[in-house]
Amino acid sequence: MEGYFFSIDKNSAIINLINDTGEKHDWQDRNKWSDYPILHRLLNFMSTRGFQIGRDPEYQRRYKSLNKDHWYGRKGTLEFKAERYPRGFRLEFFQNINYENKYGGYYDFDKFEKMPYMIKLMFINEANKIAEFLKALGITENTRIEYKLSKDKIKQHYVESCHYPQKNMDFNLSDLDGTTCEYSYNNTDRDGKTIYNGQIKYFRNWKGRLMRGRVYRNLNNMWWVILNDTEYTNIADFQLFDANEEDFKVRRLVKDRKPKEYIDRIEKINQTSTKELINELKRRGIKVAV
Repeated sequence: MEGYFFSIDKNSAIINLINDTGEKHDWQDRNKWSDYPILHRLLNFMSTRGFQIGRDPEYQRRYKSLNKDHWYGRKGTLEFKAERYPRGFRLEFFQNINYENKYGGYYDFDKFEKMPYMIKLMFINEANKIAEFLKALGITENTRIEYKLSKDKIKQHYVESCHYPQKNMDFNLSDLDGTTCEYSYNNTDRDGKTIYNGQIKYFRNWKGRLMRGRVYRNLNNMWWVILNDTEYTNIADFQLFDANEEDFKVRRLVKDRKPKEYIDRIEKINQTSTKELINELKRRGIKVAV
């Protein structure tokens, strides 16, 4: 079926639009794709709802040739990035209050899960308004089925991925138990042990709390972890481990705990006079403006 289709993935806080009209253009005519005006109308609509929108600063600074295809916007503490391409566009929402990645919330997995309660409500409301706007333009919603059980959610990922043979939901995750991937750099835990589907593994969440769950392979070095009947997460292989006595002694790690050597070095620098620091820099051949 040809046409425009959009979907909303609330777990990833992503809105996608796909152009399946069958239109074709040469690369030099890429700005003529019919989905581009739809994105511009959507961004204008979001502006009327209070979003401040402009070009993505990262692309303005580092990837100027791609600048015209990327946007950044925010409404209070809810932020988003938009990207267009010949066959559609996507909006990815995030926040920078609770985040794990040192570069900010945009680079985190589980973006919706990490949102504080009020930001979650804001995202849900804005996503619903965007859906209404796109439907009013005659665009068909194609949001995938939202399964309740975590094992079904992971099965859905397998079915939708071109990297796995499963084509429908008619299989059990337990059928994969005991298997792993062929590359050791994608299936080795914190302590160098091989990870197998169906194993119980421990990890620390973004707050430093000790967690555990049953693991199943995702892509590259990432593994799905079933936490309970309805919750799951995505964890890198080197973050997984079999808990030992020391792990149980410390149930929560202090976030951003710095090594003792680093703390001692900073303290030593703080005790050093400015003159001594300048002399040391000069000794290393670094010019210092005094």
